[in-house]
Amino acid sequence: MSVFGVGLLAIAQGAGIAGADPAPAGQGVLRVQAATTGAEPAAVAGVRIGVTTCAAGPILTALTTGPDGTAATNLAPGCYLAQFTSVSGCEPKSTTSVKVDVIPDATQTAAFQFSCA
Repeated sequence: MSVFGVGLLAIAQGAGIAGADPAPAGQGVLRVQAATTGAEPAAVAGVRIGVTTCAAGPILTALTTGPDGTAATNLAPGCYLAQFTSVSGCEPKSTTSVKVDVIPDATQTAAFQFSCA
């Protein structure tokens, strides 16, 4: 049985999410992507991510990645933290939170990698 590596990939700006409803005017999209690393990277479903403002405080929304390893939410422009909270059978490879600056009419991606047995 092989073990795949996972950690923070990057924060990347994208043009949109296929199949997702567009964000309301003036809002942006925060997209979470979870995957393993290695020779054959795979999406990680069931990763739970809490989203707070960068000023901390309560969780504004909770996301759970689907079969494609992604989840998304529409947010007002601003600074947010996407924070890993749980997943079954995997461990985060590196950081457990990603700072994301959401801007209007764009998609920002917080990418995480995991080691899964």
